[in-house]
This record gives sequence, C-alpha cells and structure tokens, in this order.
Amino acid sequence: MANILITCFGSYGDLHPYIALAKNLQDRGHEVSIGSSIIFRVQIESEKIQFIHLRSSLDQYETQTAIRNFMKRIFDPVRGGELMINEMMENIEDTYLDTLKATEKNDIVISNPLSYVTPIVCRDKNIPWLSTILAPMFFLSVYDPPIMSPAPWLQKIHRLSPFTYRLLFSVLKGVTKKWTKPLNKLCSHYQIPPPNGNPLFEGQYSPYGTLAMFSKYFAEPQVDWPINTTLTGFPLFSVEMSTNEKLDNLQAFISAGEAPIVFVLGSSAVNIADDFYSISADISRKLNKRAVLVYGEHDDSIEHISPGNDLFFINYVSYEKIFPQASLIVHQGGIGTLAHSMAAQHPLLIVPFGFDQFDNGQRIEKLGIGKYLPRKKYTVKEATPVIKELLVNKKYKIQAQIIGKKINLEQGVDCACDTIELLLRNKKYDSTTMD
Repeated sequence: MANILITCFGSYGDLHPYIALAKNLQDRGHEVSIGSSIIFRVQIESEKIQFIHLRSSLDQYETQTAIRNFMKRIFDPVRGGELMINEMMENIEDTYLDTLKATEKNDIVISNPLSYVTPIVCRDKNIPWLSTILAPMFFLSVYDPPIMSPAPWLQKIHRLSPFTYRLLFSVLKGVTKKWTKPLNKLCSHYQIPPPNGNPLFEGQYSPYGTLAMFSKYFAEPQVDWPINTTLTGFPLFSVEMSTNEKLDNLQAFISAGEAPIVFVLGSSAVNIADDFYSISADISRKLNKRAVLVYGEHDDSIEHISPGNDLFFINYVSYEKIFPQASLIVHQGGIGTLAHSMAAQHPLLIVPFGFDQFDNGQRIEKLGIGKYLPRKKYTVKEATPVIKELLVNKKYKIQAQIIGKKINLEQGVDCACDTIELLLRNKKYDSTTMD
C-alpha cells in the first residue's frame, strides 16, 4: 500500500477527474489524500477521501456572489488567464508551506496544472511525482495547434507553417514569465531550485511522466508532447446534488415525450450565463422541441423564461443520468462536461465561453459529432438553424455513437491508476533526474 497525495486547484470540473483517481486508488488498497482549496472540503470528504487544506487565494470565493464575480473576471478573453495566475500567486508561500507539510510521508504525488509549487517541492524532496493535463490545448503542440480564444484567426496561418506557432508560443512564454515572479522569489527565499523552465508551460511537467487525461479519439499524441506522456482516456466521474423529488420529476418529464435537448454550462460558465438559457428556451420553442435547462445556483438565469410543459428547469443533475436521455446536448465545452457528453453518444453543440473551450469545440466539429458556435453568435437567429441541422442530419448521431462507444471502452481511470502503480513499482530512480 502506498501513500499518495493529489494536489488540485480550479473548478469542480478540474476536481472531479482527481476524485475519480483517488477513489480508484483507494479501491486498490492505497492511502490517498487530496490537497486543495477549502471550498472543496465538503465534496472531497463526502467521497470518503482525506482532505488536506492547501491555502491559496481561491479560499475566499465561498459564496455564490463571490464565485460569480470571480468568474466574470477570469473569463475575460484577453486578461482572464493573467488574472487566474495572479490569484494562484498571491498566497503562493502559504500554498508552498502547506504542500511541504502534506508531502512528509508520501510515496508519490500527482499534480494538476495549477499546482505550481508541487513540482518544486517534489524536486527538492526527491519525491516521485506525475504531472497531469486535462485538455489537449495546454500541450501547445505546433503540430496540433490549439485555437487561442482571443485569436482564432491564427489557425489559418498554421496551415502555411507550424513555424508560426513556434514563434507565437515563444512570445507567449516570454510574456507570461513575469506572471510567475512570486514563485521564483519564493524559491530564492527558501534556497530551493527554481522551476525547470516557465512553470505555466514546460516547467510543470515531471521527468517521471505526465498523464494526459483525455481520449485518444479526442486528440492524438504528438511528437512535441512532454516525454513519458501517457494518454489515459477520460477519467469520468460525476456527483448527484439534486433531491430524489427533483430527479423523479425530471424523469417523469423525460418519459412524457420525445427525448429533449439538454442545455447546460458546467460548473464555471454557468455563473456567467447571461441570456444563454432564455435564448435556448426560445430556440427550443421555435423548433417545437422539448428541453431541459440545467441552470445552476443563479435563478436570475431563468427568471424571464415563460414556464410550460415543454421546458424543465433543474439546478443540478448528474450528467450520467441526463445526457444519455437527450436528443442533443448544448454546452460550453469544458473538458469535464465534454467527456460525459461524448460518452453519451449524442450530437453536440459547443458554445465556448473561454479557456480551452474554443479548442475543444473545434475538435468536436472535426470529429463530425457536432458543431461549434462562438458565444457572440449564440442568438435565436443564428443558432436555430445549427441546432435544427444537428437534430435532423443523421450523420451526427451515427458518428457520435461510433466515437462514444470507443470512449466508453477506454477505461480512463483504470489506465491512469495503472500508470501511477507502475511508477510506484519501479524503484530504480536516479535522483539526478530531478535536477
């Protein structure tokens, strides 16, 4: 039995894959803990996983109002990324001290991309560790270049030469280097080796290996990915937060007619939905289709929608319960929501709000299982014909079933845990690899 620590920050969509790993590793006899923000304590402990508080600036966002205001800032298409890094760097010394203490008895550590101090702690203490990536965009491959949300036009330039993206990524690394100055100052203060490269990019990857926790059918491996990368498949996990009464009412609605369109915005974009749900309701009614709107905690997102027997409103529902019963799934394209929707084997419409969602949406369109429509074009006029095509044209349904069946056979959680156990069994580590 091994003692394993997982360090994770971000949204619930970021957390859930690591809960899936933790529960599987526990079933295999290992002692597992998750270090994260205080806001995730209840969720982690409810899954009977040991929670370790790693202090960070994210701890302050405990109320729905605070979360909504925070999401509005970080989803800014130009400065959102910088604001998110600033949040993680603000209390970086507290995060470091807590991580240092948490790793006292660990045999191995698993880190997510926002766990910036985990690599430097593991290198300094010579603890084997694995880095992780949840979406292919963040590998920044010049051979499979991502759509950068502020500049989708760059994709056209890449058709001429990958050199364009090499230059772009070099500039991006240079610009963002100043964002991580607090981490370098921390290393200097405690006299520990600084990150190997930019901690937002190459500096986050472990020499022991990286878990690419998505499907090979979603993105194929590239030669410029980090060494020792294992493509695991999606680590599917969901939690139910609705009451039995709500679930019974939902099931009654679904059973009363044709399969509905499901509109959902994950755990982050749902806080900045604006008119997304009212537009969705209007589209459904224009097409004479039934719909389920999963709207989260903010009632004002649906307050202007006229109720009716054709619409069902629910704040939360487990994706594995609702997605398989849909005719079409419309969502923001976050990687967690995307994984469950692809596994459900129905056509998709991706309406990205930020970050990797633009890139994820384009990949869905390339796969032929759905469409991708920018948020500013998600209007009744422009989205209605797109949704109608996805419902009528059978090629999307057929392709969605083909890809979905393959994804369900991948067993992403087991593959990731097999890789972790392989590292645990291999005791022939050269400490110089950590330098």
